[in-house]
Amino acid sequence: MKQHIDFTYLCQPPKRYTFEHPRLKTWVEGWCKGKVLNLFAGMIKLRVDEYRVDLDPLAPADHHGEAYEFVSTTSMRFDTVILDTPYNLRKSREKYGSRYMGSFTKIKEKIPDILNEAGRVIILGYDTVGMAHRRDFKKLAICVVCHNGDHNDILCTVEQQINHTLKSVLEVEDDIIMDAFNTSA
Repeated sequence: MKQHIDFTYLCQPPKRYTFEHPRLKTWVEGWCKGKVLNLFAGMIKLRVDEYRVDLDPLAPADHHGEAYEFVSTTSMRFDTVILDTPYNLRKSREKYGSRYMGSFTKIKEKIPDILNEAGRVIILGYDTVGMAHRRDFKKLAICVVCHNGDHNDILCTVEQQINHTLKSVLEVEDDIIMDAFNTSA
């Protein structure tokens, strides 16, 4: 199935907290809809209807605690979930005093349980794997944030959960687009 994905490229110097990057912050806010769970909230608040979870007791959060425990036990539902985890061990040490954030794969397995129908997931990290098609998610957008120098880029994905009816419609639309493309080629 061919996908059409919105692509954005930003160039900004590195910052300690992800959402200190003003253009990236604006990009993420623009893709949020409805009630937003910011699961690794950090220090910077977004201009959305945000419920903030963070392990750091000094972070301005609605809930202080481990991410996996929260997604496993909450009865709350969200329209958008933002996953901006520490990308590597150095980031984990820097932001959380080497406390382990939990298995990211296990966290991603729980996300569909707390999303409203057609909910979105925004993931920031070093890859674009995201929630993956196997969990019934379709990529809507990818953003690359280049920090220049020897700093790794941030790769961001926006994905939307698709129900089986919508999935069938999208597959038919993709087939029509591919047929049109193949006849014009």
